[in-house]
Amino acid sequence: MKHMKRSIWFAAAIVAALTLVNIGLTVGNSSEPAQAGSVLPVFQHESPVPSLVPMIRMVMPAVVNVSTRGEMPVQSQAYAPFLNNPFFRQFFGMSPFAQQPPQERFRALGSGVIINAQKGYILTNDHVIRHATKIVITTYNHHRYPAKVVGKDRDTDLAVLQIKAHDLHQIVFGNSARLAIGDFVVAIGNPFGLGHTATFGIVSGLGRTGVEQQDHVGTFIQTDAAINPGNSGGALVNLRGQLIGINTAILTENGGGNIGIGFAIPVNLARVVASQIIKYGKVERGVLGVLVQNVTAHLRRAFGLPPGQRGALIAQVLPDSGAARAGLRAGDIITTVDGQPVRDVSALRAIIGVLRVGTHVHIRFLRNGHPKTVVAIVGHNHKSTHREFKLGRKDIGAQLANLGRSSPLYGKVKGVMVVAVTPRSPAAKAGLEPGDVILAVDQHPISNLAEFQEAIESDHGLLLLTVQRGQATFFTTLR
Repeated sequence: MKHMKRSIWFAAAIVAALTLVNIGLTVGNSSEPAQAGSVLPVFQHESPVPSLVPMIRMVMPAVVNVSTRGEMPVQSQAYAPFLNNPFFRQFFGMSPFAQQPPQERFRALGSGVIINAQKGYILTNDHVIRHATKIVITTYNHHRYPAKVVGKDRDTDLAVLQIKAHDLHQIVFGNSARLAIGDFVVAIGNPFGLGHTATFGIVSGLGRTGVEQQDHVGTFIQTDAAINPGNSGGALVNLRGQLIGINTAILTENGGGNIGIGFAIPVNLARVVASQIIKYGKVERGVLGVLVQNVTAHLRRAFGLPPGQRGALIAQVLPDSGAARAGLRAGDIITTVDGQPVRDVSALRAIIGVLRVGTHVHIRFLRNGHPKTVVAIVGHNHKSTHREFKLGRKDIGAQLANLGRSSPLYGKVKGVMVVAVTPRSPAAKAGLEPGDVILAVDQHPISNLAEFQEAIESDHGLLLLTVQRGQATFFTTLR
């Protein structure tokens, strides 16, 4: 009996072996036996394989390469500190006041997304085109077009360009509010100038803050889809090919390469900013008029709030502000604005930071643990930074801010501080430099951005500026 079982097992093994050889010959479509070390095909017939090809082919034409040229101030010259002082300029054979700071030329590459094919509008990052004097767009079919800047917003790091072209393809907007950690995403852009490139990953985090400058408006989407230099301004899309973010920044080590932590501006924020730029040429954001802080565990206990309660705790209400007129008080905890949840200070800043002056907002808040609702009107942002101004219809080419603690002249003089100067602009020709403080316009003292705006609006094209630079004061003209 044992011998019979052994024979049956041996016969079955031989049949199985012959069957495998026969399968291999059939799949290989060859009458020759497989060579030693060769790999036998697994499937007899080719079957569909999951692929992102259809979606990527649909989206790629809506993503463009952005090439820029320009000049920016040299930061590393040994004698640069002396050139900031008009007294020392003359010793270098330079005009004390009217000479631009030393400039260096640069070339840079980035990406952009076509958001309106008919009018040629392209959305990108502000830092991609900052200091650029020439911008060229290269489309997916390798056509090149000069671009003009419609407007830009430093606080959200977004800008809108425009080209004159036909047969463009625009992207479809998604909804970044519906994203969840784990959603699949694809980043499309122009890394290292290689041309259109797609990388695949997931949403790794939401509501990230502190990625760029401290006063950045809004939060970021975090993703592990590879984002490298040149991807900035490109598209982050979902598997439907809908735009859900604008690729913006990466965390990196000393080598400067991608380590799987990239960030994108949510499309819901980008869409609002882009629409304001297209309509008004800039984002004129307002303020609610409150100083707020996050609700910590200690504060929850102190205010008698339930565990897990989130919101933005009002520490101070500024007088004559929209919040004050609506009846908000210190100690109130803002939980929603126009139905959007406010989990912390960053969320409140992201919502209010893109609203224009005069907008009515419905605010839901807690007062002594009881929910209440008020309607507030967004007011003028007299303390906003990095504002740009026009002289007549022409940009003066300088970003100005109220004099803050970052300036060594804070508390010593009154005026507005020059934050940045565009090369070859009226401000640059007037000799203005970052760090300068404008004390007066046409010999009328000014102390904030609102007063500066009023002064230049009443002017007829030629401004006499009184400027403080370090310990020196001088006059210059702006036209």
